[in-house]
Amino acid sequence: MSNNLIKKTIILNESHKKCINEWFSMLQQRSYPFYGGTYNGRKLRAELRRATLPFGVMLHEGYFCLANVLFNDTHRLIPTPVHQQALAIFVAVAAFASANNEKAPFAAQLSEKAKGGQRNIMSPLRFEQLQTSETPEEFCRRLIRAAKLRGEQGVNLFSLADGIFLWVREWHNRLQNLSPTINPFERLSVRWAMDYYSTNKLPKE
Repeated sequence: MSNNLIKKTIILNESHKKCINEWFSMLQQRSYPFYGGTYNGRKLRAELRRATLPFGVMLHEGYFCLANVLFNDTHRLIPTPVHQQALAIFVAVAAFASANNEKAPFAAQLSEKAKGGQRNIMSPLRFEQLQTSETPEEFCRRLIRAAKLRGEQGVNLFSLADGIFLWVREWHNRLQNLSPTINPFERLSVRWAMDYYSTNKLPKE
């Protein structure tokens, strides 16, 4: 039952997924039509990679290409500060992803074995550090490192995005001293831990 629960996204839906996938495809091309405009995606991606973390991407066209589509009357993602900050972190991380890989949830992909080795792509220690990130900048930098560790195998962008949105919501709630949700399967730490630890046996240290 728990595995079925964690497969469901908490904040984003299939409509948002389509936008995210198209936006990422646009970033890989020099000329790509995206929701009424044509963009040099590689130029936009280069600008995003140079932006100050975590919210510097909000000064660049690459961020607004996606934000203007998600925060509209069609896709109905409400442009709250939580959602805008979460989208900025996602855009900053996605700019460093090599590919969109939907074969497994994002956290599960981090526990897959490195090519030709026995160790996880991200070690249990670094995964724990990712889970315990205290600031958006810290969280963003560790996610970028995770995307780079995945290399050409890529990451599940939609799974990553929903996790980021959930993390930012939980972070805002902590700042306001609000109690966490009662349902453990709606907490990011539980969802990611179940994905990471239930896929493969961890190597002996």
